[in-house]
Amino acid sequence: MGGLKLEKEKGASDLLAYYIHRPLENRIVLRLLNTRITPNQITIMTNIIAYIVAALYFLGFLLPGSILSFLVGLMDGLDGKLARARGQTTKIGKMEHAFDLLFEFTWLISLALYLNRVTGESLPLILSLFSILFISFYRYCYDTFSKVMNTSLDIYGDFEKVFRRIAGRRNLYNIHILIGVLIGYPLYSLISITIHAFITAIIYAWRTAKHLYAADKHGR
Repeated sequence: MGGLKLEKEKGASDLLAYYIHRPLENRIVLRLLNTRITPNQITIMTNIIAYIVAALYFLGFLLPGSILSFLVGLMDGLDGKLARARGQTTKIGKMEHAFDLLFEFTWLISLALYLNRVTGESLPLILSLFSILFISFYRYCYDTFSKVMNTSLDIYGDFEKVFRRIAGRRNLYNIHILIGVLIGYPLYSLISITIHAFITAIIYAWRTAKHLYAADKHGR
């Protein structure tokens, strides 16, 4: 990659992002580097496709939606890497994470609404609600740690460096959805995502509190 800066300081987090997306993203960014395509254009296109996924889930086209969600996961890292490679990073670019979270929640809600419509049961809606609550909570813990400690929780300790690979994130939730669709039991997806998000919330809250307590104790 020469002297190009493509990666964030903390690098890719989950297994899919680290082992699959990262090498593909780097190759694509190198091809885009000397084109007129801008990071903002990629961000807009990523969000358009993301809401197509939401529409597919809502309408019951679960397999096409699930497959397309993996394309969104790949594209989601391109804009930031292209901006870093060109030295075009901006403060407003940080807003991308808020939009990412919005379509992540929209996917869960769309899937839950479809399952509620075809089954007449409220369980899918309840599961999506709890998933969103757990994800919001652990994202808050994660962001609070970053602001207070000026570093990412993902790379703060040895445990975090390992756990980040399997922590609840959209890329891994996409795998839950694909498995549920392939086995013909999409409700499994919401059940397993809720459990995954709950475990992540417990661990992030524990590790954040532990490290912040230690920082207070040592006057950092």
